[in-house]
Amino acid sequence: MPEGAARRICRIELERLGFACREIDFDYSQWPGLWGPQVAAGAQLVTILIVATMARNGDPVTALALGGVLFAALMVVSRMMRRSGILGLPFLRSRGTDLEASRGQPSIWLVAHLDTKSQTVPMLYRIASALALNLLTLAAFVAVLLQVAGNQGVRSYWLLMSLAAGMAALPSLLCMVRNDSPGAVDNGSGVAAVLLAARQIPRERALGVLITSAEELGLAGARAWAETAPAESALVNCDTVDDSGVWLCMHTGAKPELSTRAATTARGLGLKLRTRRLIPCILADSIAFSDRGLEAVTISRGSLSTLARIHTRRDNTTALTGSGIADAAALLAALTMEPG
Repeated sequence: MPEGAARRICRIELERLGFACREIDFDYSQWPGLWGPQVAAGAQLVTILIVATMARNGDPVTALALGGVLFAALMVVSRMMRRSGILGLPFLRSRGTDLEASRGQPSIWLVAHLDTKSQTVPMLYRIASALALNLLTLAAFVAVLLQVAGNQGVRSYWLLMSLAAGMAALPSLLCMVRNDSPGAVDNGSGVAAVLLAARQIPRERALGVLITSAEELGLAGARAWAETAPAESALVNCDTVDDSGVWLCMHTGAKPELSTRAATTARGLGLKLRTRRLIPCILADSIAFSDRGLEAVTISRGSLSTLARIHTRRDNTTALTGSGIADAAALLAALTMEPG
């Protein structure tokens, strides 16, 4: 179903529930979402290779200094791209539309992204690639420090480390964005859970619902909305609810009070919910809200098989019955009703 048609269905349902709805257009650059991960992986690989080559040739001090500068520059540029490049870069510009729905003066918002995408490499392997690159980067700096301290035995491992880095980077370098995934679990399940939760919350209760676009391209819709969001807003993002797996409440930065409330609420519903930092290398709209200083968490349910399926053609209703959506909706509704 085209995204515009799905948004209209969401709007009709929310207006039926007494929400005042408006569609908010925003402009953004697709470049970070389309090419950022490959460029970052390539830059990290080059940094490891430079350090390895210089250290193997007997110049560990320069390797350490140059590697540190390159890695720091990569971190700074990556942060800038996440914070401002997605909305500000002048090329590969596109337009998206968020759906904002509110009743009263909401202090808490339920969020789900409407867009979907596919990738040439399943997310599970891309995450493994990124984690392996991070570990090898750490190993390279530990090894060069040992060599600077006089341990010359590590020189024999630099070639092996270079080969391992090349293999680790390959899945990330080959991961291209496409549009072949039906998006049943990521994130049709999240949208359905949010709409079902909105049905369960009394009409007199102030509530906001945000259906974002371009989440799969750098969280663009969430970043655009967060720029003008009230500072006291708390946001519960629902992203990927599989039929089985572990219930998670994830956050970035310092653990928010909303995360503790979610765990307490889940126990009251008989759900085993784990609270933790967001899984490395996974993007969720709550990151964009947290980056703007807003309290935000992401509720999800899944397993390793879920990560292997999403962003592929196998993310369809054949593989998803939706049995977890009712539980997710109940959790969202109960959390919204908890005093903040």
